[in-house]
Amino acid sequence: MALQDILGIGKVLPIDKLIDIVSFSAGRISKSYFDKKDSDTKAYEIKKLAEARAEEMKIMSKAIKENHLLTGGIIYSDEKLSIESPKRLPNTILNNNTKSNISTQNLEDRTHNRTNYQQNKKQLNLESVTAFAAEELKNEQPISDEPVSKDWTTRFFNIAEDISNEEMQALWGRILAGEIKKPKSFSLRTLELLKNLSKEEAECFMKFCEAKVSTNNTYFIYNQDNGKLLKDEFGITFNDRLLMAELGLISSENDLEFSFQPTLQNKNTIVLNYGKKGIVFYRNENVPKQPIKVLLFTKNGIELSRLVEQTANENYIEEICSSFNHENVIIEYGDLLGAENGQLLLLNKKKYSGNK
Repeated sequence: MALQDILGIGKVLPIDKLIDIVSFSAGRISKSYFDKKDSDTKAYEIKKLAEARAEEMKIMSKAIKENHLLTGGIIYSDEKLSIESPKRLPNTILNNNTKSNISTQNLEDRTHNRTNYQQNKKQLNLESVTAFAAEELKNEQPISDEPVSKDWTTRFFNIAEDISNEEMQALWGRILAGEIKKPKSFSLRTLELLKNLSKEEAECFMKFCEAKVSTNNTYFIYNQDNGKLLKDEFGITFNDRLLMAELGLISSENDLEFSFQPTLQNKNTIVLNYGKKGIVFYRNENVPKQPIKVLLFTKNGIELSRLVEQTANENYIEEICSSFNHENVIIEYGDLLGAENGQLLLLNKKKYSGNK
């Protein structure tokens, strides 16, 4: 039986798609691209080598200042790595008008050492990001064989090779995994924005993602009380809002309203989606539109927000429900299970009981 008969026509395993993409972008690949333990070991070795060499240079510099030769060498050793410096200091020491006949490393060798170190670091960064993507994809079901744009992968790996922070590597790994599962999920503009995002700015944006609510293709943050709830429940300050607007992740408009059309009673429709929670409305047809004040995510903000898994905040849900409290409206919320016969189902349902 052919592989496509098992997976289904037009379906591929996500990890196979990842291998194809990395092969195109990086040439020959090895196990390290898909094994976090391998990349962790290499990172450890590079880190310890850099630390040992830095310590060596400090001692050598001190020796030069004190006008004597360094002897004995420097040794760093543990169960994974052993590094030993030269026994004598190969450098030129100037002492008043006296010059010692000690040679220096030539410019070509110094340039080669620096370039080699930088290229090793870039390679390690690529392997770490890819390993995080492989972790995301390893248990996924077969997906569409729609290819990821070659321009996108080229831009992605050009950026990823300079990502050294492990938390940011994990974030870029999720982006790669997300694009593999659903091509065109992340635009080139979003990649460029994220490339310039600091760790602190990313952490700030995650607070906004925790408050994200969606309906159809609209993504927003409930802001009925002009920010008090957001500060109390998520630690979002006014300055945070200004920063996210400046970065182009949240709309700069503060007085936006979103109105909900009434639905017929006994026809439940998922009106709001909050992470893995859903809010369902039952209404009489005579109920008028009900507006709430919101902060809107931009297109770039929407794409990046998909990387953050939300933790449900029940106080936040209750406050949202309170905006729609009406004698002819019944509101329920619970764990969003999925669709059955066109209806979205909730588990562990709770009925909103009224204003808090």
